[in-house]
Amino acid sequence: MPDLKSVLTPNPACPVRAVGDGYVIMAAAGETTHSLDGLGAFIWKRLDGKRDLAAVLADVVAEYDVAADVAGGDLLEFAEALLTAGIAVESRAPGDLPAAQ
Repeated sequence: MPDLKSVLTPNPACPVRAVGDGYVIMAAAGETTHSLDGLGAFIWKRLDGKRDLAAVLADVVAEYDVAADVAGGDLLEFAEALLTAGIAVESRAPGDLPAAQ
């Protein structure tokens, strides 16, 4: 399960189409689509492979009227759902990369 140090990015094998204020994402196998709107789309825009989920959480708390502990739990569940569906992948956090030799 991801934690707040996890860094996610959209799976490049999954086509994404912006629809209104949200997104429709096709699973890599092409058999399922997932739609994100509202908060889901807000979070999706921030999964850039650079920001960890703690930074995404800070954006959510700043934008929405929600307590950080509640939003944090929901964010981690959402991240797990994205990973399980295969439409997002976990990348390594910049601090976790091996030092240059």
